Amino acid sequence: MLYTLRWIATGMVWLFLGCASSVPDTASTASSSLEGVAPASPPPTIPALQEWIPASSAGYALSSKSRIVLHVDDAADLAETATVFASDLADLTTISADVLPGTSASVLPSDIFLELDPSDAQLGNEGYSLQVGPSIRIRAHTSTGAFYATRTLLQWLRQTRNLGAGSARDWPRYPERGFMVDVGRKYFSMDWLRTHIKELAYLKMNYFHLHLSETQGFRIESATHPEAVSAEHYTKSEIRELIDLGKKYHVLIVPEIDMPGHMGAILASHPELQLKNALGIRDTDFIDLSLDGAYALMKDLITEYLPLFPAPFWHLGADEYVSLYALYPQLQAYARSHYGPNATGRDTYYGFINWANDIVRAAGKTTRIWNDGIQSPGSDTIRPNPNIVIEYWFNLGLTPQQHLDAGHTILNASYTPTYYVLGIRHPNDADTYESWPPPRFQGGHTVAADEPRQRGAKAHVWCDFANAETEQQIEQGIVPLLRSMAQHTWGSPKIVTSYCDFKGIIEATGRAP
Repeated sequence: MLYTLRWIATGMVWLFLGCASSVPDTASTASSSLEGVAPASPPPTIPALQEWIPASSAGYALSSKSRIVLHVDDAADLAETATVFASDLADLTTISADVLPGTSASVLPSDIFLELDPSDAQLGNEGYSLQVGPSIRIRAHTSTGAFYATRTLLQWLRQTRNLGAGSARDWPRYPERGFMVDVGRKYFSMDWLRTHIKELAYLKMNYFHLHLSETQGFRIESATHPEAVSAEHYTKSEIRELIDLGKKYHVLIVPEIDMPGHMGAILASHPELQLKNALGIRDTDFIDLSLDGAYALMKDLITEYLPLFPAPFWHLGADEYVSLYALYPQLQAYARSHYGPNATGRDTYYGFINWANDIVRAAGKTTRIWNDGIQSPGSDTIRPNPNIVIEYWFNLGLTPQQHLDAGHTILNASYTPTYYVLGIRHPNDADTYESWPPPRFQGGHTVAADEPRQRGAKAHVWCDFANAETEQQIEQGIVPLLRSMAQHTWGSPKIVTSYCDFKGIIEATGRAP
């Protein structure tokens, strides 16, 4: 494969000519004779570095003598990050590096030194600086930033044991870089979920959304409503295990119990709470928001799981409920008895969202919902509380900018290109990598690139046809999507512009150890 190097703005980047199946394997050519000669660029990473400045001094060589040294003042805060790094490094290279406290004066050649340093304000809570010489020095404001520096090192060391000298500064553009899995329709094994926590961390992604309930399944153990739980489900102990693993890998686990639609699995044992239309026909997916028993059931479930998940968010779902409210006169009657004589059936839906939001807020968390049910203001009496985060997935109702104007924070969860739907659609990987920016939403709507209330973006696996693909096929199928999402949400300059060339970087950086 032909390649050249070219200096662009903040550093050196790889420019690949032609559609490559791999990038140069520097591990096969690096040797001790290269020490003291700095390559123009470090090996590629996903996401790319924000900044890299090469140096002409001696470089770094990983060896069996390498140690992970923690600044003595920061050793307690960095211990878990260092332990995880040492374990992953051993998996990747078979080198077992000791972890020990020390000072910069105690660092030897081939060591990796970690310390906390708040002096570089631009790095924020997730950024880091990384100096490569005979030893490697990592500085970050927080253990999260130091952890992400270790992910960069793992990707480099997968490709070569010898690194040219230089310095990097790196930080994310968006605070949420996410992935959602529809475990409600399709049960995914714990091994699959554990693998993808590590995979997200390897890509510096930090948000794992579990869509736990659907018409086809309710996938989490319940003490309040065991009758709703599917045969294939996760115990609370297993969920705690995932949360603990996520904490070690700096990945937040966020639950979704979808209400008031998509409740078929829950309502199968409660047909009396299913919504009936004016002809008396039940909709087995919708709960009847005019019934007191509906609120009792939903409150049981929300309050049971709020303490289980330490994440600061609770995803309520709230998507794809009633579209023609005139078919359900009881919803209008309920609204007028609670919100005034001019209230509409949709006010009952908005009132439910605010009712659930009050429960979530009382637990110190923030509610998130999908966007499609929130329509333009018309004859409605109330509106969803602006402290609710809107995840914009489809071009229905308000635009992303209108949600911002109403006071909401938003996230880009657009059907195109972030949805990988079993049996229906896969994203166009080339378009996703080459053409899609996170400020562009479904329907072509855009928000300002520097909008501070856009949290970021999220990739999704939806299992509408659960048996269309196996876990292994899905795992392979989403490799490009996750890596494009990582690159876009980190927001650094791309190493290569074409997806054809990006595939070479995907191959070189590989999967999480």
